[in-house]
Amino acid sequence: MVIVYISLAVLAISIIFLGINVIQNKKKIDPALKELTSVTHAMQRQVNGLKIEAQLLTQKQKKIQQDVQMKKNAFQQTAAEVKEVPQAVKEVWQARHFNNR
Repeated sequence: MVIVYISLAVLAISIIFLGINVIQNKKKIDPALKELTSVTHAMQRQVNGLKIEAQLLTQKQKKIQQDVQMKKNAFQQTAAEVKEVPQAVKEVWQARHFNNR
């Protein structure tokens, strides 16, 4: 029976030492966890900032593309009108010569 009591005492002492070790390790880990949490939050803020910047750049890119397309269309229209000028001048020239006869 003494062996049972000694075994229970050893078990109790082991559980107490386990609890003490858990508490000590938790105290050692807590600062690291807090630092890790703060680093994670800082990184998340940076990621959010990058997402916002990416969205702004996408918007600016779309505006630039629209502006380029608008200017391209205006240039093409002007070029088409310039191509018609020689024909119009020729017609005016021929009408003038026809009227002078």
